Amino acid sequence: MSREKHGSIDERELGKTVQLLYEAFQSIEAVGGSLSPYVPTQDYIVEPILQLLDAMAHGRRSARGEGQQPVYYEPGCGAGRVAERAAKRGFYTLCLELDEYLAKAAAEKLANSPNADVVIGDLSVFRPRRVDAVYAYLLPRAVQRVLDVLAGQGAPLLSLDYPAEDDSGVLAAARLEIEARSIYAYKL
Repeated sequence: MSREKHGSIDERELGKTVQLLYEAFQSIEAVGGSLSPYVPTQDYIVEPILQLLDAMAHGRRSARGEGQQPVYYEPGCGAGRVAERAAKRGFYTLCLELDEYLAKAAAEKLANSPNADVVIGDLSVFRPRRVDAVYAYLLPRAVQRVLDVLAGQGAPLLSLDYPAEDDSGVLAAARLEIEARSIYAYKL
């Protein structure tokens, strides 16, 4: 049986869908709309992303001789699905969401996590004091704004599917492929 009969979508179709969404939301951005629409990160890619961030954050903290709990930051966290799993991995989890409805959903998901906070705010201006790992599933303009706001933190930022808008000045340290998805790694 083909995968499609089981309700799955093949990687080429996923790529086409992501490209169509990107083009649609680029036109919304062009007329002053949302920096990034709410599109949840698919479950199959969450664990590889968190494994990478976990290794990077712990390596960074160890190299500096710091034993504190690493801080995971997710601008545009949506309903908090990825953040909830980051909290379960032992990160202090800081979520930022502009949409109050989604922020409330994220807060409910993280209610049993004593080391998690959800902030309602704009990723273009919100600057946490410290971050050790950042994950973003945002459009290029929003990724760029996060990079600009967090410049100098020295932490890794992983961006799923989209590079920063102006990659020339920041240049991704790496572009990884995981299950036909691109992950752009930046150092803040």
